[in-house]
Parts: sequence; structure tokens; C-alpha cells
Amino acid sequence: MSEHIENQLRRALRRIEAPPGFTDRVMRALPESAPQASVAVVSPSRPRPRAAVWWRLSTPAALAASFIVAIVVGQHMGTERTKREQRAGLAASRELMQALRVTSKKLDLAYQAVKTPPETADVTEENRS
Repeated sequence: MSEHIENQLRRALRRIEAPPGFTDRVMRALPESAPQASVAVVSPSRPRPRAAVWWRLSTPAALAASFIVAIVVGQHMGTERTKREQRAGLAASRELMQALRVTSKKLDLAYQAVKTPPETADVTEENRS
């Protein structure tokens, strides 16, 4: 189906030569001379109105304001990120300390189990054989 559409497009967009005399007819339809453009000369000694000064300064002012906003927002995001990382570090430290306490208790129990002798059973029962 796409090949059929492509063939139709090729036929519709093929180059067609202009009929004889077309260029001459177009050139005759154009006016003999183009109208002269008028140019207004602005004298540099004329004082500029206040609005023109504001328009001239508004772009740099907007650019400076956007830089200031970007810096303030960036600093705020940086401090928030630092605070978040510090909170995560403190939480990890608390978890580590808790794990070390539990490990210490378990090691104390294991040490006590190794150091204390097992309860001795009745010797007579062991030697009956």
C-alpha cells in the first residue's frame, strides 16, 4: 500500500515544464519600475523618551533578575540536599550503633558460654558400663 502512495506522490510531484511564453507573460504583468522606499532619518541630537530607555534596560534587568533567582534557588536546593544527606548519615550512624550493641551482647553471651564449664553430670552414671 505504501508503494502505491509513493507512486502517486511521484506522479503528482513530477517536474512539469512551463508552457511556452510563460516567462514573457509574467514579465509583462510586472510594473515597469518598483516604487521608491521612503526612509525616515532619525537625528541623534533628539532626546530619547523615557520609555525607550526602559525598553533598552529591561532585557539586561530581566537577565540579571533571572540569574539572581537561579543562584538563590540553587543555593537553597544545595542546602536542602546537604541537610537531607546529614539526616541520612545520622540515621545510618544510629543503626550502626544499634547493630554494634546487639553484636556486643551476642558476643558476651558466646564468651560466657565458652568460659563457664558445662554442668557436670553424676559421675556414677557415666562409669556404669
